[in-house]
Parts: sequence; structure tokens; C-alpha cells
Amino acid sequence: MKVRLAAIVPVAGLLLAALGEAQVPPYEFVNFEGAQTNPLRMSSDGTQLFALNTPNSTVSVFSLTSPTAPTLTVEIPVGIEPVSVNVNPNNSDELWVVNQVSNSISIASISKGIVTDTIYCKTEPADVVFAGTNAFVSVSRSNLINVYDITSHALVQSIPVFGENPHAMVVSPDGTKVYAAFALSGNHSTILPDNIAPPQPPPTNPALPPPPHVGLIVDASDPAWTWYIKYTMPDNDVVVINTSTLTVQGYYSSVGTINLGIAVNPTTGNIYVSNTNARNIIQFQPNLRGHWIDNQITQIQPSGRVTAYDLNPGIDYTVLPNPAALTTALSQPTAMRFDPSGKWLWVTSFGTDRVAKVSSTGQILKIIEINPQATGSVVNPATKRGPRGLVIHDKQNLLYTLNRLSNTISVVSTKSNSVLEEIPTGTFDPTPTVILAGRGFLYDAKLSGNGTGSCASCHIDADMDLLDWNLGDPGGSMTTVVNNGHTFQMHPMKGPFTTRTLRGLAGTNPLHWRGDTADFSGFNQAFNALMGGNELSTSDMSAYTFYINTIAFLPNPYQNLDRTLPTSLNGGNAVNGQTDFLSVKINSTPQNTCNACHNANPGPGSNFNILTRPNLPQPMKVPTLRNIYQKLNFNDANGASSIDGFGLASNGSNSNLLQVLNQPVLGGFSNNPQAQLDVGAFLVSFDTGTAPAVGYTRTVTSANVTSDPTIASDWTLLQSQAAAGNIDLVCQGTIQGQLAGCLYQPPTNTYTTNTTGLGPFTQAQLISFIQAGDTLSVMGVPPGSGVRFGIDRNHDGIKDGDQRARHRTSPRP
Repeated sequence: MKVRLAAIVPVAGLLLAALGEAQVPPYEFVNFEGAQTNPLRMSSDGTQLFALNTPNSTVSVFSLTSPTAPTLTVEIPVGIEPVSVNVNPNNSDELWVVNQVSNSISIASISKGIVTDTIYCKTEPADVVFAGTNAFVSVSRSNLINVYDITSHALVQSIPVFGENPHAMVVSPDGTKVYAAFALSGNHSTILPDNIAPPQPPPTNPALPPPPHVGLIVDASDPAWTWYIKYTMPDNDVVVINTSTLTVQGYYSSVGTINLGIAVNPTTGNIYVSNTNARNIIQFQPNLRGHWIDNQITQIQPSGRVTAYDLNPGIDYTVLPNPAALTTALSQPTAMRFDPSGKWLWVTSFGTDRVAKVSSTGQILKIIEINPQATGSVVNPATKRGPRGLVIHDKQNLLYTLNRLSNTISVVSTKSNSVLEEIPTGTFDPTPTVILAGRGFLYDAKLSGNGTGSCASCHIDADMDLLDWNLGDPGGSMTTVVNNGHTFQMHPMKGPFTTRTLRGLAGTNPLHWRGDTADFSGFNQAFNALMGGNELSTSDMSAYTFYINTIAFLPNPYQNLDRTLPTSLNGGNAVNGQTDFLSVKINSTPQNTCNACHNANPGPGSNFNILTRPNLPQPMKVPTLRNIYQKLNFNDANGASSIDGFGLASNGSNSNLLQVLNQPVLGGFSNNPQAQLDVGAFLVSFDTGTAPAVGYTRTVTSANVTSDPTIASDWTLLQSQAAAGNIDLVCQGTIQGQLAGCLYQPPTNTYTTNTTGLGPFTQAQLISFIQAGDTLSVMGVPPGSGVRFGIDRNHDGIKDGDQRARHRTSPRP
């Protein structure tokens, strides 16, 4: 597949021959599995299409002079893992690109082909929209909506919102409100801990012994448990921001559990949210087989009335396998766009590679296949597209979908109901083959018996849904597990466990909470037992495993930029906490420190052993610690209002680290409140394996190079982090008025450029160029990837600047 280049290509583009020309080795590509939100936009006049090449960390600009054949004109390097793009309504030359890993907004000039400013926006920004003179950015991990001045880029207001992971946003037709959907909003379910929950029902397999006494998933407002549940759960799914007062105007609830897209009807002002609704209150895997989620579009009227429309109304979930269902199933709906009339909208089905036309009252009017290699009931994970972005070109009767997994754009005719053309999102996709070969198995809902769900229905973008699921089986059999010389008997009625992330699994066997899965291939049984489909072949499961083992954690936002620990965090000192973690004796036993089981930095926080303890109802693997900071929005205090219904520990029953550290089994801390706070601070800032400086960016211009003292200090810090091996350091922008990229060389303290004969330069020389009018964005990238990010983006051995020179001087084919 080749990308169509404009007849006259501006020097702004890193237009490097054809997609797939060179292959990036896996060790030079860190897979963060960025969660795209709105990766595709069109200019207001319909002449340009803006698309994110997420794995390449670039934004592409396509000309729509021929709407059915978009032509690439410019590619601009931005931050790491760009997930959303939008165009400044007051300046058609300016794109705002949201970068998840870089924690930034790249302000890019189309005509200059460079980033002209970078806004630091911590942690994990997801989307950007414009209203009035302001830009509104959803900051997902921090549960904030940040407001920036469109012109000065200054932070105007940071608005805390009460919901989990604000992602997709949209502006009301009159511009007075911004709506943001909470991607991981939950569904009002919560956990009764082991000592409160009633006993499990008897097994249906008479050969089984009595099951362990485990927790129970319940609705937080279930009257049977109000004597125990003294906290409330608003279950906010959508927040309304007043664009004049910059305050929260209200919330809507009972919309959906995982809310990945949002749109507004241009005529009625009704809000529509694409979502899945989890059925996790239902106990046991056999009862959930083939139907553990519902796929919906939910309509919200301004009055507050909420109506959910099932996207698969005709499916009989009792029939498995169900080839007929596979031909029409819509799974994990994401992007939505309304026709200007407001009579219908289009929605992408990320899980089944389809785009559907849906009436404003929820009827499925039309389904168009996006993947020509997997139409109808055909299952083909190797060619999965994964449509995540959507644009309507209504005057041309066209749709454009941006396909996350294939990294392509499909041009779709709404007249012929077919894909007219499919083009790459840019000139190069650096994604290694090991990822391309295995990724489809995570996201392909056609691997289920009826096409309605995939592994990613719970492992959202390879991460977590922040829910508990009880996937035990009363009719199952006991399992014998041998670990570290000890033998354990595992009951099939294992009880509720929180969904675990798929990040950082490499080298952490055995897997899952009990350690009862020897390696990732052990999860193959779920394709039949839970999803109602067929287990994968050995070769396919191997490809799936190799892919999963590439997925990395993002940097821990609580560490300092230089990878040191904070001395003040939530009332604790993480430096002291690390000391206590390594040295405090548990119950006066010298060899029993926290670190004895939870191997600390570097390391995932586990020795991978399975243990039995008096406070555990069954054997459990020592859990890893690298994403504790993501599980702290459960509050079970009397009278509290809680965002999440689940928190720490295997079943999520601990709402904070103090509850964990105060347990008698951890006798070294139970009577030392300050030590608990210190160790808690250390655990919250536990190293993820990715340095905090990865993605950090400063755009340096003549206006700030000397006037802003933080420029010099941050640049020096990034150089020191490169010297320490935590990052590679690159620059992108202009040198002496020409587009250029650089890679910092710590041994010589100089910057190698992407053009033969230009440089190397010292930092002082680069500063002098900037003072004379150049602009450079200085960014930390994962170790080993600096050559690709800085000087040879397509890894073909020819520097980018030399490639551009060849392109300018060589006759066009």
C-alpha cells in the first residue's frame, strides 16, 4: 500500500518513499498502545483532512482536492502517542495535537511544518475542543478539564470533575456548553469484602469441595446492603462544563460503563454517547458466556432523560456460536458524527470493523464493512482495521475512518456502501511486525461466538476497566498449581477479581491474581469459556503472546522528572518510604521486609511467588505494584462520595493504601502512622519501568529561550537524563531556517543532525540559532529510539534531511 503524495510537496513533510519501506526492530519501538480519542478531523471548508499517525508520533495533512483520493501534503512530528487532533477555529493554519504519553498539547503550524509551542498538560490528556476564545482539554488520568487561551496558550482554569477518565468531548450547538464523557465511568457496582459477603452457593460439580469465602459484587444502592455501604456512588458518565463561567454545570448518569465517544445532535441539542455497559454484577463465567457487555448508543436529552439504544437488538445470546450474529454485530462503538440534518448519525464499530448509520432514535439503518478481508461472518484478526476516528464529508456522500490497528484511512461511499480506497495515515508506520501480527487477537470481537465482545471489552486499550468480575465456575474442577516448590489447590469458584492491566506482563509469570495461569497462553480458554468462540491455534496464541509482551507502562506521574522520588506526597515522604519498604521488619522477622516479596525498583514489585496467609481466603500471587496510582479513586468512608466502586487488593475492597498497610499481617507498620504515609507515597510513585522524562517536551523559541528560566533548567535536566540512560534526547524544528532534527550525543555533549554536513552542534550553538529565529522542540524519547525520532524516522539508513534533499532533486515517477 503506497501513500499518494502531492505533486508539489512542501519541505515541511518528512515524505520518505513508501509505507513499510523499512522495519523498525522491536527494541527501538516502545509500544504504549495509545488510546486514540479523536484522531481524525476535517477542515471547516472540507479541503483538508488531518490524521494522526500515532505509532510514528506525527500528524498528517491531506488535501481533499479530490475527495475520494486524499493526497498527503505535510507530515509534522509531534509528541509521543498523539491521540486527538483539532484545528484552531480562529486560525486554519494551526493544529492542536493531544499527546497521551508526552502529557502535552503540540501546537503545530501547517505551513511551517513544525510545532511552534508545546503546552504541558499532566496527566494523560485525551481530547481538545474549542469554544469562544478558549480550548478545552480533557486530562484523563487527573480527572480534570483544563481550559487554555487559544491565542496565548496560557492556562485559564483547571476544572476538577467527579468521574473517572474524562476522554471524548463535544461542544453544544450554541457554544455555551462543553460535554465530556468519562471513559471508565463504571456502572454503580462495588464490592462487599470477604468478611461481609454471604457464602458462595454450593458448587454444581458434586466432586468439588466447599468454595472459598470471597467477596460479592453488588449495586452500591442495593437496599439489602445499605447497612454496610455507607458511601454513595453518583456514577457520573458525562460532565457539562459552562463555557462562560468555566465551572461544572452538572452531570448525567446511567449512560454506560465504558464511554468512548460523544456527539451532539445539531438540531435538537441532544447528546449521544457510544458505550458498552458491563454485566459484571452477574456471577460466574457460564452465566456471562457470550454476553458480558451490551453495546449501546445512549441518548441524553437536556432535560436529563436518558435512553439507551442497543446496537445489537436482534441477537439471541443463547445461541453460541452464532454465525448469523457475526454478520451484523456492532462491538465497542467509538467515534460518532451526525449528519447536518440531525436525522441520523454514523458510528464506528471498533471491534467488528464496521461503520453503522443509526437513526436519532436508535434504529440501525445501514452497516458498511471496513475490512474487505473480513466481511460478514469471516474472522481475520491478522487484517483487523479497528476504526477509531470518523469524519463525514456530507456534500460528497463520503465518510473517512481512521483505523487504529492498520494505521490507515478508509474512504467510504455512503451511496455504494463500500470502501472506495484505503491509504496509510502517513509515509511510514514504525510498528514492528511482532505487534502487527498479534494485536488483532486483543481487539477482534469476531473471535467471540456472536461478535459482540473482545478481550479489549474489559482490557480497554490493553489496560483496565476498573471493575470487578466474578468469572468463577461452579461446575469446574480443582486445579493443581506448583510454584516455588510448593503445591496449591485452586478452586474454580475463585470469586470476584479486578481486571488486571495487560501492560508490563513480560517476565511476570505466573499470571493473574492467584498465579494460577502459568503463562499468557493459559488465557486461551477464555475465547470459548467466556467469549463463546473458538480457542486460538497454538501459532495464533503465540503471536498474541508476543504482542502482549510488547505493551509497556506509561511513566509514573508522581515521580520527579529526573526519576527521583517525591519528598512530599499525600502527607508522606516517598524517599523515607522506600527506606522503610526495604528495611522495616514485618512482625519483627528480619528477613521479612516489604521488599522480600515485593521486589522494588527496579522491578515490577513482585517476586512472583504464590502465598497463603491468614488474611487471604485462598492462595494468592504476590501482586505487582507498578500501577497502584491508577486505583485510588475508591472511597468507602462513611458519608463519602466515591468515583469508583473498586480499589486496591485482588477484589478491590481496599480503598486506600493505609487500609492495606494497617493490616496486622504487616505488623511493622500497623502502629506507625507516619511510616504508613511514607510507604504509601513510595508505592504511589513506584517506578513503572518508563522514565518520567520520556515524552517530556519543551518548545524553545526566540521569545522564551532566555526569558523563561525553566527552559534552560529543563533542557539541562533532559540532557542529564539522556546521559543517565533513562531517555534518548531529540530535537525537531528548524536550524538556520531549514527543517531539521537532532539527536543528543552524551559522550561529546553535542547534537547530531538529520542532514549530512550540517552540524554537529553544541547546545550553545542551537541556542544562538533559536535567538536568531529558529524553533526547536526538545523531547525525551525511550532509550534506543532516538535515531528514529531524531534523524532517521523511517529507519532506512538515510537521514531524513538527506531524504528530503533527494526528493527535491529527483524527478518524480
